[in-house]
Amino acid sequence: MIQARCPTCAKPFSTPSLDQAPWFPFCSERCRLIDLGRWLDGEHAIPGPPAEVNPSPETNGANEHDED
Repeated sequence: MIQARCPTCAKPFSTPSLDQAPWFPFCSERCRLIDLGRWLDGEHAIPGPPAEVNPSPETNGANEHDED
């Protein structure tokens, strides 16, 4: 038996196995989606400097109008 506390709503829950807890570590799909929304809205973030953005492979960083 696995006992846990949902990181979104703090509700304690238990499950016989991880196979029977598709939303683990969350108690429900709703709490999982709330957490995902927080990441997408920027409420959650991993600390550190921003990652560098690489140019797309199609342009290799060159201006589309440069023919040199």
